[in-house]
Amino acid sequence: MMVAKRAGMLAATSQRSLRAARASSSAARAAPRRRAAAAAAGAGAGAALAAAAYRADAWAPLLDAVASTRALCDGAVRSFDDMDRGEKAKKSAALKTKQEHPTHSALDGGKVTVDLDEDDVAELEVMALADVEACRADVSRDGGGGQLLCTYEGIVYDVTQFAESHPGGKELLLTATGLDLKHFFDNYTVHGHSDKAARWLAPLAVGKLSPEDAALASARSTPEAHVDRRMARLGAARRRLLAVAAALPLAIGVRECVRAIGRYLSATVAKWVAARLPIAVAGFSPCFSPGSEPLPATEDGSARGVVAVVGGGIAGCSAAWMLARDGFEVHLYEARPATSGNARTFDWVDDTWTQSCVSNTGKDDTVKSCVSVTAWPPLLYKNYTALLAHLNVETVAMPLSWFLNSKVPGYEGTLWGADPRCDVANGVNTLRSVFANDFRKYAAVELFARRCTEFFTLAWAPWKRHDTMSMYTNHTGLGMLNPLNVVPLYSLFKGVGGSDEWWDIIFTPYYTASFLVDELRPFPAVFGPIIEAQIPLNPTPENSWHGASAKTDADCKLTTCVTWKDAGTGIRAVFAKLVEDVDVKVDTRVLEVRVMPDGTKRVVDEHDGVLVADRVIFACPCNAAMTMLKKPDKRLEETVMAAPVYADDHHPATGHMHAVMHSDPSVIDAQYRSDFLDRGSNYVEVTKLKDGSINIENQYNFGIQTPGPGVYDLPLDKKPVMLISHALGEGKKIDETLVRGGGNHSRAHPLYSGWNVMAQLSLRLCQGLDGLYYCSNWTTPGNCHDMSLLSGFLCATAIGAEYPFPDDAEARKDLHRLNDLMGVF
Repeated sequence: MMVAKRAGMLAATSQRSLRAARASSSAARAAPRRRAAAAAAGAGAGAALAAAAYRADAWAPLLDAVASTRALCDGAVRSFDDMDRGEKAKKSAALKTKQEHPTHSALDGGKVTVDLDEDDVAELEVMALADVEACRADVSRDGGGGQLLCTYEGIVYDVTQFAESHPGGKELLLTATGLDLKHFFDNYTVHGHSDKAARWLAPLAVGKLSPEDAALASARSTPEAHVDRRMARLGAARRRLLAVAAALPLAIGVRECVRAIGRYLSATVAKWVAARLPIAVAGFSPCFSPGSEPLPATEDGSARGVVAVVGGGIAGCSAAWMLARDGFEVHLYEARPATSGNARTFDWVDDTWTQSCVSNTGKDDTVKSCVSVTAWPPLLYKNYTALLAHLNVETVAMPLSWFLNSKVPGYEGTLWGADPRCDVANGVNTLRSVFANDFRKYAAVELFARRCTEFFTLAWAPWKRHDTMSMYTNHTGLGMLNPLNVVPLYSLFKGVGGSDEWWDIIFTPYYTASFLVDELRPFPAVFGPIIEAQIPLNPTPENSWHGASAKTDADCKLTTCVTWKDAGTGIRAVFAKLVEDVDVKVDTRVLEVRVMPDGTKRVVDEHDGVLVADRVIFACPCNAAMTMLKKPDKRLEETVMAAPVYADDHHPATGHMHAVMHSDPSVIDAQYRSDFLDRGSNYVEVTKLKDGSINIENQYNFGIQTPGPGVYDLPLDKKPVMLISHALGEGKKIDETLVRGGGNHSRAHPLYSGWNVMAQLSLRLCQGLDGLYYCSNWTTPGNCHDMSLLSGFLCATAIGAEYPFPDDAEARKDLHRLNDLMGVF
């Protein structure tokens, strides 16, 4: 019976006919949430609230009262982190009723429950755990030929054939083989948002473990085992990528020879040669590979061609927008319930908004904030700035102000990043004194990197004197010869005697809050001057301000960034306008993109929808793209796209992988709590764990990071605490009654590393091949909104759309600068 079910499942998978189950929402709207801890504080806390008036320092007694009450009744306070997956799922189910797009708002998924018939389980053969662990792909040969087994709740599953259909990509499933899936389901919570994972697994059961082996399998499948396995797979992928990168000059030379044949001898011969090459001969100069040529405009005004875009983040939506406005028929597929990709939002539902008369949603009790994409420097985000102006979406200044609190023994102190002053006597910015020598050395390293980059990019040349600063100039001029493209900033800093303690306690924690990754040692030195200009560690009057304000006599903030005036509603407005003329299919996962003999692409989705497209743009994570792509030979694409590394490859269970949205102020150190909540955008607490490692705790304060609707200017007693927490330190707990939601950022943030840059440069050999294009954050040198936007613009341009901002000379320069790196056209 189980064998028959398994065969049926595999047939269904190969036919791509699985339908997505619709999760019904039956939970009633929860009663308005109250801050339970504050209520428990009783009359004393109530008096403190009444006396607080509009002064932040007067609000401190209330916060202390809340914390004191929690300490007194600690046995009664339940931590969100202590809840098991099932309990978190129940709480999330109730909280989701308050969200416009629940799963897109990054709320926790439920527990994955595989429904197996008891009689079928009884018939399964008992297998030894050692045999399961041995039956996996041979890592040394990187996936060749092995049977792929994994376990979950004591059942053994054969995922050998399913690996080619895994929605997250074959590479990620190969990482999990031989291990127990509980760790993966708990950390990659997307599996619990529907019953798809459970339905896919059920027919693949081939055995079971003894109770002892089942417990051992779960215990062995730790984050450390996951990382070791992932690094083994990435190591093999990188060895293959090195071969491609080493051959890149030769491949580019071959392409130029083919182009020369086409220009000066015979276009027919050039096309014949290009069709037999494993690389693309694409672009406007001219195109010879089949399917890579721009689609021309039609004389009768009909659609210029059919384009499928897979992925609804800023890259996919920008490509779809450009194409649709130029007469293409565009179909956009998004697996989640709303477009916007990593630019997620969260609805803070609270009665306080009704009393404060502040809202940006049309609902008196709701403010919609950003979640991960919150602000940007318009000086560097030229194309995104031009886009917002074109769409009439307003922006306001974002008062960013990082506060870093180190509790590492021997290196205790604080740092307001936007304030260059240091007053040890009064306890102000004491970390600037603790690490005074390292701050000077970092300043010298940053200056060296800036001057070196300016030299190689010919920034001193007369014809570049009027260029504004750009993120995309590092390769211009002789920039490709700049050794700082591959030399890590960390190596330069260590080379001049910088300490590991400064890097681990100051640099990494400070920028983790910005880049949403907590592994920055591979960060190329060439980017050092760019981040220092935006979010400085050594602030200057050009990028920061400090002085007296209505909030405090010693205020400080960065002056480089802006945000949407309507916060999360502004994000939604941008994406809604981008896809106005696009056929958008949300909650729709693409199962396959098959290249047909006539050159068209057959796109099949999970709802049995079929589209025949002339061009396809993959605007999704690289591993997922390779699962969807079906063509006779995709070895080149697989080699390039198996190599990029994401933040969760290093930290699948900690760091920025998981988030909790809540209103519990006790997570902020009591000494700094009131001051930070009143004016700080990011609280970063650095501690040393029992095992000697450094923990980086991040608290994002959206009471400050939501300035447009007026939230920033409200006194603390006129708004709820709006914190998003990552990686709490040892011993810290969030009161589960104050939790508003949970977040998961799996496969969202590629690392800044030389390996990723190598993959991005090699990707030019695939762009346009068979009419397929690739854009997303992983296809660019850095993980940011403007780069992803431009990557979509480049793909649309290659297909035939016109650049939308021809009068903005600096923005247009950035388009061509990024194209020089990506090689799309």
